[in-house]
Amino acid sequence: MSEMLLQTAVLGIAISAFAFIHSCRLRYFAAGVAAVVAALLLKPVFYPLAFVVAVLAVGVGWRYRRLAVAAIGLVPVLVVGLYMQWNQQRTGYFHFSSIAEINLLQYNAAGVVRQIDGPEVEEKWVTQVIERANAAPDFATRQHFIQAQAGAMLTAHLGLYARQHAQGMVALFLDPGRFDLSQLLGWPPPAGGGLLNQARQGRLWQAATSLPWGQLALLGVILLANVARLGFAVRGFYRLQHDSDAMRYGSWMAVGLLLYVAALTGPLGAARFLVPVWPLLLALALVGLRGPQPVMQKQEG
Repeated sequence: MSEMLLQTAVLGIAISAFAFIHSCRLRYFAAGVAAVVAALLLKPVFYPLAFVVAVLAVGVGWRYRRLAVAAIGLVPVLVVGLYMQWNQQRTGYFHFSSIAEINLLQYNAAGVVRQIDGPEVEEKWVTQVIERANAAPDFATRQHFIQAQAGAMLTAHLGLYARQHAQGMVALFLDPGRFDLSQLLGWPPPAGGGLLNQARQGRLWQAATSLPWGQLALLGVILLANVARLGFAVRGFYRLQHDSDAMRYGSWMAVGLLLYVAALTGPLGAARFLVPVWPLLLALALVGLRGPQPVMQKQEG
């Protein structure tokens, strides 16, 4: 349910940004910054966005000599800094959220181990790292140890991980949501794990054809719909490049948020992680779906 709350915050960011681009009124920019703060407090994955907003705000403020824009744009960074300082006081470790190390170990690095040596070795490796980390004298040392172990694994297999990351980004937009449907309808999981994990091991076709025909047909229809939606969204983005400045900049903002979530989600890419930014993708797709605008010709006389 937090994804729905985050979706509200993301829509607040998008609407406020579009209104500010269209009118240049400071109150819209302030509303957008407030929505950014709400988003990063709801989901840690959004806290890097604070620095993106700060850079953009300083740039806009410098270019148009509006110091208030730069000052307001720095608020999310201030919130992040204060929150990290508060966490340091409580745990001795300067950080925003400990889920970053959990994801780095149990999803990013573990996915590399799984593809190289299989799920059994992956489970043993993750368990070993966690046991050694738990033996650390304090929380900060524990987290640094996890970072070092996971980082070393990713660095050693950077090309493999980059491919997994790209696959996850694509899956975010195309995933038919087998996991979500299985939770809703009570479907048993496929043998060998999720479809994305099996795709990384070159077994997607075998995994898909092992599903019951009804499930396979439903997932196939959803996949085709997702492909069409993405195609129309790309078409809509290019159409908006020939519209007004507000619509053009607004389309770049929408694409930026979509790619931000895709990049930060990485190998975890699945339909449920698209929920916060799904309305932006739908809006672009609707623009691409509509017919071309008629060209008005002037009449002589």
